[in-house]
Amino acid sequence: MKYLLFYSLSIIGSFAYSQSKNIAKNDIPQNNLIQYINRMIGTAKYGHTFPGATMPFGMVQLSPDTDIEGWDYCSGYHYEDSIIMGFSHTHLSGTGDRDLVDVLLMPSTGKLQLEKGNKFKPDSGFCSRFSHKDEFSEPGYYSVLLKDYDIKAELTASTRAGFHRYTFYKDDTANIILDLTHLIKKKTAKVI
Repeated sequence: MKYLLFYSLSIIGSFAYSQSKNIAKNDIPQNNLIQYINRMIGTAKYGHTFPGATMPFGMVQLSPDTDIEGWDYCSGYHYEDSIIMGFSHTHLSGTGDRDLVDVLLMPSTGKLQLEKGNKFKPDSGFCSRFSHKDEFSEPGYYSVLLKDYDIKAELTASTRAGFHRYTFYKDDTANIILDLTHLIKKKTAKVI
């Protein structure tokens, strides 16, 4: 009797397992679900996320930096901005605390500028204007058109390395700036 009960439960268990595998296989959608991911969610207001390229548990997180001063820029990117200072290799997403955002690269054309510039005076440095309609982001990939230089910047990442590709459309001197001093600063209070 003991063995009959054991064999009956084994057969029922095997049948249930095989049916669950068939159901699970048939329930998986055959279309690409990545198309439904919006990488811009959390990049505005105080979400502190970035739209760049990264892999799960990856060592690098490539993304554009739009400013570096103050709490709003914990991730290096803020949706309301219209300039890009460059593309750095490490970002924290959603933390609400400043850290990383280092090893900045920025392509440019024309006369080499070594100052960053800022959103109030974009022509005072190597930063560039951009538009969200020229920006594209999906898991593992980011691209944008840098308007001031007419350069398409593309970023992607593996689990241990980041890759940049720049397409220079202007027939002009091409530069790639490497800024190793780039970091997010605390906003300084004014003394009155």
